[in-house]
Amino acid sequence: MKSKWYANWLIIITFCLLFSSIGIFIVSLQDSIGMKKCVNGSDLGENCICNNEGVVVCDEQNAQSIVSSEFVSTGLLFSYNFLNFVEGGDLEAKNVKFVDISQLGGGLKITLETNSLCNEDSISAPQIGFYKLEEDRLTLTIGTNVLDESFNKVCLTEGSFYIGNFNRELNDKFKIYYQDEFDSIYPANNCTYEGYIRNDGDVYNSSDGCFLCQCKSGKSSCEKENSCLK
Repeated sequence: MKSKWYANWLIIITFCLLFSSIGIFIVSLQDSIGMKKCVNGSDLGENCICNNEGVVVCDEQNAQSIVSSEFVSTGLLFSYNFLNFVEGGDLEAKNVKFVDISQLGGGLKITLETNSLCNEDSISAPQIGFYKLEEDRLTLTIGTNVLDESFNKVCLTEGSFYIGNFNRELNDKFKIYYQDEFDSIYPANNCTYEGYIRNDGDVYNSSDGCFLCQCKSGKSSCEKENSCLK
């Protein structure tokens, strides 16, 4: 009789170990192939962000989080990448550079460089892009989650904003700005000419071909072509 009980217990223990092993294997497989709870850098609402381990982190007091309802991320594709470390860098240093502004496929793409925080492995702290669109101005900003204390080195990162369905008439006063987490404002010094956004330094013709223009510090400087002189 005892031998039958021993046999039954051995079978039960064997099945328990089998199912436990299967469970551990599935969890390990999910981690190894990147089946996470969320995608790194995703805007999860309610001041939450997905960190680089695929875990949802919510921050109620982080000063570098964007909490203003004026900024949105609707229709925005945002990406970022590490460029290099800033020796003796100061996160508050004014180091914002607009690299390129272009209107593509009915959308608006803006690439800029700015100081951020990274870890020793050259990985930037999770970031989310936001924008505020008004009648004659567009303001960009980045929310950075630095709850992980390993992100403690000042670095230079490149952020790319793409706002889809940017089909709107632009007047010549339309300007683009970047607002950092300390509420400092940096102009792109772009020009808007005949409904098109131009980068600082761009050279372009008027639609009738009579003027050759250059964008200089936010203003279009134009000269009339000889062929159009009367």
